[in-house]
Amino acid sequence: FDESMQQAAIDVLRLEGELRVVLQQDQFEPYLQPIIHLGTGARTGYEALIRWNHPDRGVLTPGAFLQVAEDNGSMEAIDWRMYELSFRMAGSLIADGMHLTINVAPRHFRRPEFAARLLELLVRTGFHPQRLQIELTEGTLIEHPDAVRTILQQLLEQGIGASLDDFGTGYSSLSYLHTFPLQVLKIDRAFVAGLGKEGRSSSASVVAAVLALARALEMMVVAEGIETEEQRLTLMALGCDQGQGYLLGRPAPVAHWIAEETP
Repeated sequence: FDESMQQAAIDVLRLEGELRVVLQQDQFEPYLQPIIHLGTGARTGYEALIRWNHPDRGVLTPGAFLQVAEDNGSMEAIDWRMYELSFRMAGSLIADGMHLTINVAPRHFRRPEFAARLLELLVRTGFHPQRLQIELTEGTLIEHPDAVRTILQQLLEQGIGASLDDFGTGYSSLSYLHTFPLQVLKIDRAFVAGLGKEGRSSSASVVAAVLALARALEMMVVAEGIETEEQRLTLMALGCDQGQGYLLGRPAPVAHWIAEETP
């Protein structure tokens, strides 16, 4: 044990104390990252990402507080507040044919009432279910397969779609794609980062394989982490229509995107 370890422990305790009041003071805010049609540049939707407007440290990304919130049991309440804020604030941005995507952690699929609670929140906020998409990881499918299948089907019956995040980095069992009601595959940024680089032809091969699989299953594909024009052009050449990343638009407050839409 040394001084750096002591300081780290103090920082965690301070953060835990701040997290106890942050919901009461409404310091969390949804930042939206646009999902773009790579050919036309049109926005096809947004992904809602959590940010903490810390009074002293400025805007914090989840990496600064997520683990502490998970450890002290406050993350579930934070998630629900984020869902509500996202529906209320982003409603005017999401037109017909567009989707708002929210991330749903494995913890929520342990709750059999999750689907009913989410649908009730949509009614209360006036957000149309057919404009919502939930995003989950492969690990979630493995951990709670029966519960996930039931909940996804309940949501799909109300028009809410589901996307599988980071496809290709986990177990990637093909059985997921035809036994779970999934509509979208998201290609992980690790594969996108290698596109166009010498000696990284394997990345293009993986992306091409995912795209072929998705076409066969009539699923949409969104490529994540697009940061260069070369990556965008390579994805288009491979047949990928949609993507997100810093090249296409950084996460920003809802007001930023509303201002861009205003003539």
